[in-house]
Amino acid sequence: MEEEIYNPLKEYDEVYRDKFMEVSDETFHELAVASGVDVEANRQLCKEIDELNAKLENARNIFVWMIVLCVMLWILVGVGIWALARPVVFGNAAYYLCGAAAVSLLLLLLVVHPGIRKLKNRKKALGEEVGKKTAQAWDQMSSLNSLYDWDIFSRMVTKTLPRMEFDPFFTTKRLADLVKTYGWDGSFNDERSILYSHSGLINGNPFVICRTRKMEWGEKTYTGYLTISWTTTERDSDGEYHTVTHTETLSATVTRPFPEYFDKSWLIYGNNAAPDLTFTRKKNPHKLRPGSMRFNRKRRKLERRARDLKQDYAMATNEEFEVLFTTTDRSDNQQYFLLFTPLAQESMVDLLLDEDIGYGDDFDFIKQKKINTIVADHMQEISLDMNPRQFHSYSFDNAKLLFASTNAENFRALYFCLAPLLCVPLYRQLRPLSEIYGREMPTESSFWEHEAIANFWGEEHFQHPDCETHSILKTREQRREDGHLDVAVEAYGYRSEEYLTYVSVWGGDGRLHDVPVEYREYYPVVGQGSLAMHEDMTPEDTDMTPTDRRDFILGRLGLIGSEGIYRRHIASRLSH
Repeated sequence: MEEEIYNPLKEYDEVYRDKFMEVSDETFHELAVASGVDVEANRQLCKEIDELNAKLENARNIFVWMIVLCVMLWILVGVGIWALARPVVFGNAAYYLCGAAAVSLLLLLLVVHPGIRKLKNRKKALGEEVGKKTAQAWDQMSSLNSLYDWDIFSRMVTKTLPRMEFDPFFTTKRLADLVKTYGWDGSFNDERSILYSHSGLINGNPFVICRTRKMEWGEKTYTGYLTISWTTTERDSDGEYHTVTHTETLSATVTRPFPEYFDKSWLIYGNNAAPDLTFTRKKNPHKLRPGSMRFNRKRRKLERRARDLKQDYAMATNEEFEVLFTTTDRSDNQQYFLLFTPLAQESMVDLLLDEDIGYGDDFDFIKQKKINTIVADHMQEISLDMNPRQFHSYSFDNAKLLFASTNAENFRALYFCLAPLLCVPLYRQLRPLSEIYGREMPTESSFWEHEAIANFWGEEHFQHPDCETHSILKTREQRREDGHLDVAVEAYGYRSEEYLTYVSVWGGDGRLHDVPVEYREYYPVVGQGSLAMHEDMTPEDTDMTPTDRRDFILGRLGLIGSEGIYRRHIASRLSH
């Protein structure tokens, strides 16, 4: 029987954190064995690299101090020459200065400059030796670095949380299911570009974790300056008149529209529970603690609202839950409490009050009928694109630590993004008909995946030559009979032109002056490019060894060309 999660916070602390670490350690051990890396040889080489780096750093420090000494001695030589040329100015001190200059010159010629040349040569030699041994270390670790793949994290999550599974990629079937079954509004994508996305199932219900980029018009203030002067006649204390010149720097500002780009991570989850319920829960801007003045003030406010018969609002008996998880705009109290049972309320309170294990109250929770959206602050600070390059290292020991720490933090971030959903028992119990009676295998990739791959290649490959801002990448596909697809990429960005305007400002002379202000106006431009893609439609072989998986990926990559990339079961290359 599969494990149930009743209190996400408690069970992460007592079960899933350690369970994931065990899976992570086992996975790395499997990779290390398959790679055949000579660990002791790598450790010895890395020790030599560290020792060389320490010597190089010491040589750099000595070099800096030698340069300082060189400058000071040359200054002393210059002062001695000046004293020799102007003995009257320096008096008896001239003899001492000339003597010091002579000694300084000898030190410079016999000690300092030869020492600097020697240090330069030593730095160069040490740097070359470090580079040589580092290249050797990278070569030692190349077999291990080549075994990391895009799905390694998702496989570990699935082993840790059996009720969670990931798609090979975000398919058209998954997208259609969200739209037709759960009422997902496709307008979400109209002004956004997908930077990465991961889709799958939680207890048989679909989810998408994604990061998007959106342009919004902001404002930028430009400032210009003009210095003015005028004269006045003033009478001094002796009764005499003088002409006085005054100056003043005038400033003026112009505010113009400016395109700003915002990246945001989302969790989108479809579930048929409480299908007519809508609510919006925003994170508390202040840390609320039961019994505090702010907590009690908010509780009294909610109690007054509940007593108002004009408001369709009923408070939960668990006042801590009601205050901490405030949803005054909920559309149906009956369905709301069908979701948030006493057990769910207790679990949610634990989650919101936590400050040590998870992230506490850092998320918004929006339910729009069958679609649930979580926007968590901690997900904005971490990248879950699952790029395997993040694990690459020339040191085996560093790679092991990096693999463990990076995946542990990613799992913690993902788990506590899911935690608000895991608090609700009905979300675990209610499964769609497709899960009960079976479901088809994933079909072709959706435009979400195409946008993510285009962004992974980099917007610079598609943006207009005159573009000065980020670009929002949008895609269109055309499938070929041989299984490949051509994806047209359009990059929507902005160019700018500089203008000059004049703003009238009163000066201290009592007159208006036209202050020049330069500003920029932004105009849309569209760049174009294309990608050739090949999808890996082969079902996942859970028994595949790391080396078999690497060879399989290389085979898929060969279908698209050596200059391509293989990312999450899709090989792609630039077509222009």
